[in-house]
Amino acid sequence: MKVFSGTANEELAGKICEYLDTKLSDINISKFSDGEIKLVINENVRKQDCFIIQPTGPSKSSSPNDNYMELFIFIDALKRGSANSVTVVMPYYGYERQDRKDYSRAPISARVTATCLESLGVDRIITFDLHAGQIQGFFSSNTPLDNLYLESYFVKYIKKKIIKDMDNIDDLVMVAPDEGGVKRAVRMANKLCVSTATIYKERNAPNQISTMVLMGNVSNKICVIVDDIIDTAGTACKAAEVLKEHGALGIYLFASHGILSGPAIERINNSNFDKVIVSNTLDQSYKELGDKIEVMDISWMCAEAMRRSLFGESLKELYDKNIEDSIYR
Repeated sequence: MKVFSGTANEELAGKICEYLDTKLSDINISKFSDGEIKLVINENVRKQDCFIIQPTGPSKSSSPNDNYMELFIFIDALKRGSANSVTVVMPYYGYERQDRKDYSRAPISARVTATCLESLGVDRIITFDLHAGQIQGFFSSNTPLDNLYLESYFVKYIKKKIIKDMDNIDDLVMVAPDEGGVKRAVRMANKLCVSTATIYKERNAPNQISTMVLMGNVSNKICVIVDDIIDTAGTACKAAEVLKEHGALGIYLFASHGILSGPAIERINNSNFDKVIVSNTLDQSYKELGDKIEVMDISWMCAEAMRRSLFGESLKELYDKNIEDSIYR
């Protein structure tokens, strides 16, 4: 087993290797003067099972486009080096929000990236909380995609950090931020034995909403919004305003992927949220997050998924394991 890291989230890759009791394989990634990527693998990979850790969202110095191109080159180098298998660990799947044709002549960009990955000969892809589950269907059976869920992390955090300070668990409400998040909120509510509410919203343009309507009772309740992505945080902060207007006593948000672009961090720290919890599927180490944003470490689940994939063990059992010690650092 050889573990490689692209440049998109080297901190996460290092933590994963700690759990696996191994070290990152030796590579050099640089850029030519014209901006093209140069990648050199300094180890023999012939007949080795290789893992590349590379989220394809924005990172400190690269765009999603750069991170995808780096990944494509990486895969090609390993395949040409006669690796036995190449598994891509992509904690965040870039372009996943462009998963359907929702206007005339629109590209389905998530399908384009899937086609590129499959054409390069990737053997397996491991990712987390896809924005749309149908993206799994963009890949053929020759390139299986494992979509893992962070709900178990969120539930454990809620029990340890929120419920333990409450007198009555009935005062907790799981809130779906839109119709697409209802199933996720209901699953978590069932695990916690609490009620749910839903915010229905209408968008005029990406990252912009016109109206929000709350369905459910949140008066004198602690509200927990759960979502897959928080980007500019405009919608999330408006949702917090709606909950506050309807009498919520406390408001938390859990998001699997914290893109936090543009004014997101400032908006969150000036918002009605008590806390916003994101994972480290994307590199958060270089950001000044402020007091209201916390980062949950998911390296244990990444590492265990990689180990189980290598040895042919079930990934479903990941959700049955005790993650008490691996949650939030």
